[in-house]
Amino acid sequence: MSKYEQASRLQGVHYDVRGKNMVEAQRMEAEGQRVLHLNIGNLASFGFAPPETMVRTFITHLHESDGYSDARGIYSARTAVANYYQTRGLNVDVPQVLIGNGVSELISMILQAMTNIGDEILIPAPDYPLWTAQT
Repeated sequence: MSKYEQASRLQGVHYDVRGKNMVEAQRMEAEGQRVLHLNIGNLASFGFAPPETMVRTFITHLHESDGYSDARGIYSARTAVANYYQTRGLNVDVPQVLIGNGVSELISMILQAMTNIGDEILIPAPDYPLWTAQT
């Protein structure tokens, strides 16, 4: 039986949502310093809640959400996105719009679709930790 080894593309990957930056933040908190954890996008922890109209709409339509939707995203949502950009002068059609489960999934999909092994990518510093983790 062959030995299982980590893929070479993961060598040197540092994902600071759980890495050294988080360890340092925990150390600072243990010393009594106030740390705002902006690294994971958890807006609820800062008191931001979804609009009440959105919550009511979710509750009203929850019984309709018992199956899989189109893998590209719900058609009406994709249409709304396309219309939004069309009203701003961009030629975007519904088939060009893909909706994901959040920025992490979409960044991964974009990088897989647009880059090859060995390509170089410019990443701003400081950066969103997922960018460096995905490259």
